[in-house]
Amino acid sequence: MKLSRFSNLIVSLSVALLLTPFVSASPDREDIEIITVTGDQSLAQMRSAIKQKRLEFYEAYNDVNTDKYFDMMCEWRATIGSNIKSIECEPRYVRLIRSEQTRDNIHGFDFYLNKMPADTHLTPLLRAKHEDAGAHMAKLIQQHPELTNKWNELLIAVYRYESQKSLNKDEKQQ
Repeated sequence: MKLSRFSNLIVSLSVALLLTPFVSASPDREDIEIITVTGDQSLAQMRSAIKQKRLEFYEAYNDVNTDKYFDMMCEWRATIGSNIKSIECEPRYVRLIRSEQTRDNIHGFDFYLNKMPADTHLTPLLRAKHEDAGAHMAKLIQQHPELTNKWNELLIAVYRYESQKSLNKDEKQQ
């Protein structure tokens, strides 16, 4: 028993002494191989990044926005008949106008139970508000550098996604 422990110790010491020159030797700078790795993301990962950047932008926008009428409201919604929820964002004024139209449908001459106004009915009412909201958002983006950074990050994420999507489409066509 003592002999096997002693022999194991001798073998391990001799292996360590034999390998020491190889371990401690430093290669010349010319012998070092440089490997560059470029990480790719799938389109699904890029879409997820865009959603995250959009939410970050809306959060920053709501923080600096003084007119709450133009706030962006985001919530998780599932379509009727589905349990899969997705995040949907819309300005507060769209919700207010939609609720006014629903109230008018219920109390007005066009009485329909649970009649929600379709987006096609809301489009003429919202056209001027969308232009006002766009101008308001552009002004805030120009005035606040942190909002400008979030906006640029969102644009870069969208650009990367669109360029990768077009590259994938071109590869499939060839």
